Amino acid sequence: MSFVITSFGGKFRFVDCPFCLEKFSKEPKDTWVWIYPGLVGCGKKCPLALEALRSFKERFPEIQSSFYFLVTDPGESEEAINSYLAYYQKSIEIKSLKPDSEVEIGFYRKLGAYMPIHPSLKQRDEHGTQFFLVPPNRKIMYLIPKLGEKEWLEIQKEIKSNVH
Repeated sequence: MSFVITSFGGKFRFVDCPFCLEKFSKEPKDTWVWIYPGLVGCGKKCPLALEALRSFKERFPEIQSSFYFLVTDPGESEEAINSYLAYYQKSIEIKSLKPDSEVEIGFYRKLGAYMPIHPSLKQRDEHGTQFFLVPPNRKIMYLIPKLGEKEWLEIQKEIKSNVH
């Protein structure tokens, strides 16, 4: 699979997402889909990232959003995933997302999602902190390196313009 990372207005980069239309077909049509790739059991970066998503939702409740935790370890059990997310689900409705194919795993890996191949790599608790945002048309995926005050306002502006 090949893809091109494109910039829009110098603010956000995005890529075509060949599987997003089908993958998120059950989401309401006007919903923006947030994805954060992380490791089940992560105690460093994931809690901060999930807090950033919760803060975004709290700050901009008018923006229809769904939140997904992309499980980057394909061997993780549903029980472990649900147990890890249970704490965060007290403050934000977040669902687990597992890649369905090698193509999808490769896609996320190329975008910088840390997907450990060997179990010992998972123990390092190291992974990127990039967020992915899929607009309602489900054709592209924005790449958002961080989610702070400045980015919130830029994203809100982008969402309101609903260009894509």
